[in-house]
Amino acid sequence: MPSKSSKVSTQRESDRVMVFIDGSNLYHVLSQQCGRHDLQFDKFAQKLANGRKLQRIYYYNIRQESESNPNVGVEQSKFLDSLYDTPYVEVRLGIWKQRGDIMVEKGVDVMLATDVVTNAYNDHYDTAIVVSGDADFYPALQAAKDVGKHIEVAAFDMNLSAESARVADVVQKLNKTFFTGLWMTRAQARSRSAASSRPEVSDEAASPNGEDKAATKAATSRRSSTRKTATSAAGTKTRRIATTRARKPATRRSAAATASEKEDVAAESTTETKMRRTPTRRRVGGSSSSNGTSNGRSAPKPPALRKSSAAESKTESKAAEKTAPKPEPKKETADAEPVGSATRRRNWRGRLGLNNNEEE
Repeated sequence: MPSKSSKVSTQRESDRVMVFIDGSNLYHVLSQQCGRHDLQFDKFAQKLANGRKLQRIYYYNIRQESESNPNVGVEQSKFLDSLYDTPYVEVRLGIWKQRGDIMVEKGVDVMLATDVVTNAYNDHYDTAIVVSGDADFYPALQAAKDVGKHIEVAAFDMNLSAESARVADVVQKLNKTFFTGLWMTRAQARSRSAASSRPEVSDEAASPNGEDKAATKAATSRRSSTRKTATSAAGTKTRRIATTRARKPATRRSAAATASEKEDVAAESTTETKMRRTPTRRRVGGSSSSNGTSNGRSAPKPPALRKSSAAESKTESKAAEKTAPKPEPKKETADAEPVGSATRRRNWRGRLGLNNNEEE
C-alpha cells in the first residue's frame, strides 16, 4: 500500500489550492537546515501547487521587537515589505508576550486554523497545503476534511508531528534540495532593500490617486528651474525679440484706449457747453458777457415776470404814486349849479330815464 508521501499522481490540475505558511516555524527550520531564509514565497507556493490553480497564499508571523538587538526589527520590516509587494500574498501578524528571556507567540496558530476552516466552509479552495508540522493544527485540518476538502502538509522530517501526518491526505517532506532555485538573487535582495528604504507617504501628502504631492512638487520645481537655465543659455537676442512682440499689442491697446478717452472727454465738454448756453430762470436779466453776446450770438431777453405777491404790488403802487404827477384840483365855476338844485335833479332823473313831471 502506497504511503501518503507518494500520492502525487492523484492531483488534478483543476483543483483550487490555498497555501497556509507558519512563518515562524519555517524561518527557524530554514535557518537550521539551509543556513538562509531569503525565500521567494511566490515561487515556493507555485512549486507546492505543482501546476494546480493557486488561489492565495497566507503568511503568519509576529512583529519582532527587541531592545537589546534593534536590527532584528529592521530586518523583519524589510522582509515583510517584500511580502506585501508579492502578488496574492496575505500577511497575518499576531502578538508576542515576554516570559522571562523567552518571547512567546500569541494568536498565530489560532489565525491559521481559523482561516483554514473558514475558507473550507466558504468553498474557496479544493486543497489546503499547510506548511507546518505543528500538532496544534490537526483539529482544524480534520474539520476541513469533514467538509470534503483535501489536506496536504509540507514540512521537514525533523519537525513533522505524528498528529499532522496522520490527519493529512498527502505529506510532502521538504529538504535542502527542494529549495534549489527558490532563493533570492543579489539583484532581488538589493531591490528589496531599496524598496524598504523608500520613505513612506503620509495621508496629508498623498492625493486620492495615491500620488505623493511633495515629490510631485519637487519634480515640478526641478523641471521649471531646468527650463529657466535653458532659456538663459539661448541668448539675449531671443529674449529681446520675444519681449518686443509681447509688448506691441499692449501699446496698440493703450493708444486706442487713450484715443477713445479723449473722444469721450471732448464729447462731455461739448455737451456741457451746449447745456450752459440754454437760458434758465437763474440768468434772467443778466448777460453772458460784457457786450451782451455769448459765442457770437445775442442772448435772448427773458419774458417779464408776473408779480405774485400782494406786498410787491403795494410797494410798486406806492412807488408809482410818488413818481406820478399829482392832478390839479378842479376849480368850481361861478355858474355851477348848487347841490340839490332842481336842474341837477332833472339831469339825474333824465339819465335814469324817469319823467320829471311824474315826480313833481
